[in-house]
Amino acid sequence: MAETKNIFLGSKMNKDLDSRIISKKEYRNAVNIQVSRSEGSDVGAVENVLGNRLVSSFSSLTGVSDIYCIGYFSDEASEKVYLFFTDYLDGNPLNYN
Repeated sequence: MAETKNIFLGSKMNKDLDSRIISKKEYRNAVNIQVSRSEGSDVGAVENVLGNRLVSSFSSLTGVSDIYCIGYFSDEASEKVYLFFTDYLDGNPLNYN
């Protein structure tokens, strides 16, 4: 797969304009990047960061098929993420049994 690299001298994300009319110095969207916070000459430079990858599925860990994540809570103080799963499916949302 070909890799596309652009140099954005304007260093500006523009989500207000349509992607067809923004200038070549701006960009519309970015994935897996971080903006450098160094004190050197490269301050504000955009750097690639690693993305996420699937390590294991929760179905294989729990032995339950058709398990769905219905919510999550991120506790930044303890650096933990709590995930809430269910295997319950009901076609009638008014059935509370």
